[in-house]
Amino acid sequence: MFPHWIEEASLAKVKTLGLYIHVPFCRRACHYCDFYFTPRASLMEDYVEALLREIEAYRDILGAFPIQTVFLGGGTPSWLPQQLLGRIFQRLATFSTFSPTEVTLEANPEDIYPDNLRFWHGLGVTRISVGIQSFSAQVLFSLGRFHDPNTARQAVEYLSESEIPSWNADLIFAVPGQTVESFLEDIDFLIKKRVPHLSLYGLTIEEHTVFYKKLQLGRINLVDEEIYATAYLRAHEFLANAGLIWYEISNWAQPNHECRHNWRYWRREPYIGLGPSAHSYIPEVRWANSRSLRTYISDWANNTYSIEMVERLSPQDVLTELWITKFRTRIGIAWSDLQGLSDRVIRKLKVAVAQAKDKGWLYETDTGFRLSPRGALFSDELASRFSVITETALAYH
Repeated sequence: MFPHWIEEASLAKVKTLGLYIHVPFCRRACHYCDFYFTPRASLMEDYVEALLREIEAYRDILGAFPIQTVFLGGGTPSWLPQQLLGRIFQRLATFSTFSPTEVTLEANPEDIYPDNLRFWHGLGVTRISVGIQSFSAQVLFSLGRFHDPNTARQAVEYLSESEIPSWNADLIFAVPGQTVESFLEDIDFLIKKRVPHLSLYGLTIEEHTVFYKKLQLGRINLVDEEIYATAYLRAHEFLANAGLIWYEISNWAQPNHECRHNWRYWRREPYIGLGPSAHSYIPEVRWANSRSLRTYISDWANNTYSIEMVERLSPQDVLTELWITKFRTRIGIAWSDLQGLSDRVIRKLKVAVAQAKDKGWLYETDTGFRLSPRGALFSDELASRFSVITETALAYH
């Protein structure tokens, strides 16, 4: 028996599923993070009990299609004790459809050591995504990270020696006080360690974060846009020379090490999100779980879906999403993605594309167009411009 919002979706379009599991526990808040989390480890067991109930509630849908990818994100999934993490995987293993080709676990450097890596490998984890952020003590302190540079370097050594077949390192750039040179040194260290996958995120300051409060008080300044662009473009050149493939605005990988689960988001393929604040998508319905862990636990104690939002996507919504998902990738947009738009609208888009190409922001492909490295710096502006053209057309239609 499917929940009503899944019954309203186009199940005929589903071939495989991705599974996202949100683990909402962190030891403390990083200064840049506005994700939902709690430091209360005492709630971990209650959280897992609620999660197992949610898994059971979705048994009909999870058991109907092959579960192709799994991503445990957070929060800090690596902080979850082995016993509790094992219970989650034991329950998933009861599904005949559970035979994923990729299982990613997000981890912090302080949790990466041989015993944990062996345990995770035994569970079937194929990929670790580690939040390094920087190897600079000054930058780590500024970011409010829990680990120090030596812990980060040791984590990389352990990952390099592990049986887990792939791993990713996150780095942050454009941090107040950080230099372009120190950022490139971080990348160089990881390249020398043959990092299979690298994610580079320019610092954005969100409301309800420590950085935002410091900015409001005048205690920090935003990094100059030219420095931001220089760091990003020099990283591009550095990674291309090292043989890593740029496949999404913030992501580079060695051949065959791209994150398959994230591709599901960018290609708008179906996935189920479990845990507080997790989102799900089955064409063309999206829904989100309650953000509050206590609400989530309480709802599932009463066997009630802990749902905060259900959204039915219109054709206009689908086109808008296209500009913020697939447009970000090396695939880019194909003109066939825009079927249904009038010739007049396509002509307007082609003019806008030509203007962006003249600025060096886009490349033409055999089927359409995609971002250039410099264009990635203006991706939000471009996506907004193209979205306005298509939205206006649909509204008029």
